[in-house]
Amino acid sequence: MTTMPRPIPLARHYHETRREFLATCGTQITPWYRLTSDERSVAVAEATIILEAVRRANEEHAALLPVITDQPAADPPPVVQV
Repeated sequence: MTTMPRPIPLARHYHETRREFLATCGTQITPWYRLTSDERSVAVAEATIILEAVRRANEEHAALLPVITDQPAADPPPVVQV
């Protein structure tokens, strides 16, 4: 089981990581500590969406794991020359 972060710390780290990445591409965005309350609310909402997506992926993985581990790997499809 994965320990999931809380939405606000995830939002802050995601925003700062994104800001650093965009800076390497030449785009500057506002640092976390300078965001307005509305901008922070949007960032936290995005983090909540990310957490939900990860939760769903973990749930799907847990459901599929018995099927994946119990069956041998399928043969790859044949390569067809055109």
